[in-house]
Amino acid sequence: MTSYRTPNTPVDSKKEEFRKYLEKSGLFDALTKALVNLFDKPERPENAVAYLKACLDGDTPEEDAATLKRQLDETIKKFEALQLEHDELRSQLLNEKLAKGEVEEAVEPEQ
Repeated sequence: MTSYRTPNTPVDSKKEEFRKYLEKSGLFDALTKALVNLFDKPERPENAVAYLKACLDGDTPEEDAATLKRQLDETIKKFEALQLEHDELRSQLLNEKLAKGEVEEAVEPEQ
């Protein structure tokens, strides 16, 4: 008995082309990783579709936390640099006022 389709029908080549596209775009890898993550979770999420969407979007809580931690560290460094600059400028201003006799007694910069 023969099939009505031969192995090289346009439908098969179209499917093969689509499969190659999915592999090239990284979708197969992304889906596989998301499904493996879901499989490895000790407690299954109530909404598996939402979980997979979040994995594919990259909006996992772990990634968000890492991004926020990095932003916090950068902000703290900037704040410390600005605080140091502020203290130096305040000290310079105080010294200038003392030199001009505008301030009777020196006041330590705020820490």
